[in-house]
Amino acid sequence: MVDDFLQQVHTIVEPFLSDLGFAVEKVDSDVDEDGPKGSVVYYRGQDCKIQIYHSSREGEINAMIAPLDAPNEYGLYDRSGKWHYFNDFTEMPDLPLEELVRKLREERTNFDTTPKRLEWLKRERIARYFDSAHAAIIADGES
Repeated sequence: MVDDFLQQVHTIVEPFLSDLGFAVEKVDSDVDEDGPKGSVVYYRGQDCKIQIYHSSREGEINAMIAPLDAPNEYGLYDRSGKWHYFNDFTEMPDLPLEELVRKLREERTNFDTTPKRLEWLKRERIARYFDSAHAAIIADGES
């Protein structure tokens, strides 16, 4: 599963990140999650970093962004406080619970397989929120 995840990240997400000026900095396929193993790919750009991770323990695939001085530390265990989810910098709509549940049910089909998750992550997290997350990371580094 780990090798499949890493290969799929390279195939699905990496070309998009490369177009944004990012290159692989480090790959860790042996993240200790107190039993299960997680994996992560770190990318380095001109002024920030991105990580794409898979937590076997949490059953989660996600992406985070950080300034260049952030340690290459697996997002779920980041002690530096420098890694952020892409949508951390965007005000989320105030929707009624019923609407949120409906949206989650509609999105569930995007999580059937790892490739579908990675396509969704690329489109609905990284591409959608990159500009606002990148601007916030850069502004935070300048203050």
